[in-house]
Amino acid sequence: MRPDRATRRSAACKLPIQPQYPSQMHMRLGTTAVCLAVGLVAPGLILGPVRCSAVEAPHLQVGLAVRDVTPQVPIRLAGYAARKRPADKVDAPLLVQALAFRNPTGERFVLVALDNCEVSRAFMAPVLEQYAARFQLGPGTVAVVCSHTHSGPVLDDVLSNMAQMPPEDAARTAAYSQQLRSNLVEVVAAALADFQPALLEYGLGRATFAMNRRVYQGDKVVFGDNPDGPVDWDVPVLRIKGTNGTVRAIVFGYACHGTSVRTGDDWYVVSPEYMGYARHLLEAHHPGAIALFVPGLGADSDPAPRGQLLDAKRHGVELAGAVIGVLGRPMQPVRGPFQFAYQEVNLPLVDPPSRQQLDKDAQSTDPYVRARATAYLKRLDAQQPLPCGVDLPVAALRFGDDLTWVLLGGEVVVDYSRRLKRLLASDHPWLVAYAYETPCYIPSARLIKEGGYESD
Repeated sequence: MRPDRATRRSAACKLPIQPQYPSQMHMRLGTTAVCLAVGLVAPGLILGPVRCSAVEAPHLQVGLAVRDVTPQVPIRLAGYAARKRPADKVDAPLLVQALAFRNPTGERFVLVALDNCEVSRAFMAPVLEQYAARFQLGPGTVAVVCSHTHSGPVLDDVLSNMAQMPPEDAARTAAYSQQLRSNLVEVVAAALADFQPALLEYGLGRATFAMNRRVYQGDKVVFGDNPDGPVDWDVPVLRIKGTNGTVRAIVFGYACHGTSVRTGDDWYVVSPEYMGYARHLLEAHHPGAIALFVPGLGADSDPAPRGQLLDAKRHGVELAGAVIGVLGRPMQPVRGPFQFAYQEVNLPLVDPPSRQQLDKDAQSTDPYVRARATAYLKRLDAQQPLPCGVDLPVAALRFGDDLTWVLLGGEVVVDYSRRLKRLLASDHPWLVAYAYETPCYIPSARLIKEGGYESD
C-alpha cells in the first residue's frame, strides 16, 4: 500500500543522505500547478494555429554545430553526493550541440544539447548576456537542455552546497566551467552561421529500460525497482533533412535518469551515459548526421538494470534501436513556420526554517545539511530573506500544426508527462525537461503526499 504522508511534518530543510543530489527545497505544488504553468504558455501559442500545405509552406532554415567539451581528468563528477574522489578516466567524449531554427520572417530559436547533469541560473547568467549582446537572442530563445548524465563534471554555481571538494579540485572545476561557458556561446554562434533550408519529419518509438524507482515500504518510499509504477517509454524522433534529402540531424528523447553507472571503478569515469552511446550509434548509422538527445519528464525513473558502464551501453543500444526503427518507417512531415512562447512561473515553497532550526542544522553530522544551513544563516545575518519560491522556466515551440515542443526547467517527474500528453494531445506535444536551468525536483501532488526522495 502506498503511504499517505500528507500530515507529516515538512522536510523542507532536511537533506536525506542519498546517493544522488536531493531536491533543494520541498515544494508546495502539485500536478495541477505545473500543468497550469504550462497552460500559461502552450495554449497562448496554440491560439494562433498556422495552417499551410506542404506546397505553400516555405522551408524552415536549420543550423547545426558541435563542440567537444570532454574534461581533462582528474575532475569531480556531478550527480552522486557519495562520490569521494575525482574521476580518473574518460570512456567517451562529452559534447555540446546547437540546433538553430529560423523562420522565413527571421525569428530564431536555438536548442543547445549539453552532456552534463544540470546547469543553474547563476551558471548561465554570463552566457545569456552573451546570447543577447552578440546574437540579439531574447529571453528563452536559447534553451540549454542538459542530458542529465550523472558522469559529467561538476560545474560552478550548481548545487554549490552539495559540491564540496578540496581547493585543487575546485580550481579544476572553475577552469572547466569557464571553458564550458565559452563553448556554449561559440557553438550557438556556429549554428547561427550554418542556416540551410530543411525538411522535418516526426515519429514515435518505444524503449522499455526506464523503471519507476519509488518503492513503497510501510510508510516510507525508498529507492528500488517498481515495475508497477508509472513510466514513460515513448521515444520521440525528429529527422532533419536538407532539401537534397541528406539527413543532417536526428533529435531523439527519452524520459529516464542518466544513472546506469553507479558502482565500482566505473563510478569514477567520465561518460555521456546511455544517451551518448545511443547518439554514437545513430551517427555511425547515418554518417555525416548529428544526433542530439533531449531528456523527457522522467525524474522518478532509473535505467534497469544499472550498475556499470556496460549497462549504460546496453541501454544506448536499445534506445538507438528504437530510433532507427522510427527512421525506417514512414514519418509525419513537420511544417513551419514555428511560433514560440516563454514565461517563468513562480512555484511557492513551504515556509522557510526558523533560525533555531538552522542553528541546529549547522551542527549536523550530515555535511550537506550543515552546508546549506550555514549558507542560509549567512543570508539571515545579511538581512536577506530565505527563498520562498522557485521561478520555473516554461516554453513552447510549435511547428505549424504538426509538433509542439514543451520545455520545462527542473527535474520533472513522470506524472506531468502523463497528464500533459493528455491535455495537449491535439497539439502533438514533445515534452522536454532539464531545460534552461535545474533549480530542484518538480514533484507532483501525488509524490508530495507520499513523501520520498523527489519531494522531501
